[in-house]
Amino acid sequence: MLKTAKKHHVSFAPLKISENLKDQLPAWLHMGAPPRTYHKTKNNCLRQTHQVTSVKHLRNTAERITNQISHQPQATCTCTDCINDRLAGCKNPHQCAKTAQHILDSLLPKYNPNTTPKKDHLTLTHRRLEKNAQARTQPQGEILFNPSITIWNSLTDCFRIF
Repeated sequence: MLKTAKKHHVSFAPLKISENLKDQLPAWLHMGAPPRTYHKTKNNCLRQTHQVTSVKHLRNTAERITNQISHQPQATCTCTDCINDRLAGCKNPHQCAKTAQHILDSLLPKYNPNTTPKKDHLTLTHRRLEKNAQARTQPQGEILFNPSITIWNSLTDCFRIF
């Protein structure tokens, strides 16, 4: 499949992706991660014990550092997430959460779910979008072109042939 994609010059080249689609991107060998982002022994627990496969899983694992009042930055933390992780076989849930946060922080802003992209002012206003929705129901309705470059629907829309 990769040879065919290379032969036909297909690449993953989104201009701007929604936060929902950023969460669906793979956590490992991420195209927005710089070299040496991943560390085999540190990531092994995230992959196997925590079963992290997507960016959303990384966010959920890293969230306990910033969002929980009961979490303590130590290997013997007594918050419910850390207890559940230790029961699943993790030796140091806080270290895994720090590793997940490090991976997220190192992603390029275009792919990082924690950064909000700059507004391009190309998207139609809410009122214009409603008028387009009404026009679609009418047989002779006029639909105004939406020049937004943000991809909202599916990751498959991000593949381009050059």
